[in-house]
Amino acid sequence: AEEGEEEEEEEWELREMAECREYNFENNNNNRKLEEEDDQYFVGAYCSENGGKIYLGLFTEETCSQFADDYGGRETFAALSYGKSLPYSDSTMIGTECMSCKEPADADQNNDNDNEDEDEVKESCEQLYEMAGKCEAGLSGTVQYPNNYACNFMQGIKIVRKNGAIVRGAGAQNTTASVFIGLFALSFVLLGGYVYYL
Repeated sequence: AEEGEEEEEEEWELREMAECREYNFENNNNNRKLEEEDDQYFVGAYCSENGGKIYLGLFTEETCSQFADDYGGRETFAALSYGKSLPYSDSTMIGTECMSCKEPADADQNNDNDNEDEDEVKESCEQLYEMAGKCEAGLSGTVQYPNNYACNFMQGIKIVRKNGAIVRGAGAQNTTASVFIGLFALSFVLLGGYVYYL
């Protein structure tokens, strides 16, 4: 039970750190640098450059926008914590694994007594779906009141590849812009030829 409590405490601390919280390093009286400077540090979540991953970083101010060093605060954290590494500083906090939304058949299998309703979907999944943006166009036969409020958003949605790179959906070419670019390039070449001739 003690090990489970430690894991729960560590997970709770991780949740707090993901929200940009002040982090106090332990002082072993050997580290006079901490006593002299009395700097404040904050731990919070940030997105990778390509937007496909979420890391924890060490920051120097309370909005978690200024890293403590050029490595997302990893080096400073290791130096101030006597070699300990900052969790999730080089691996993403979120996984890509899926969870099942099907209710377990056994009522005592951690389903919070949700199998009393007529569907076979977990209540947490139902709530996620209700709050999610939807584009239910074309589902009028199966959905009583289709929700199409997020259709425009979904057309321009960014796709995250397995390597973490973000790619936009295929966009239509703008013919007018292409014509003007061609005319501009042609006039530039003609003008350059005329200047050379003079």
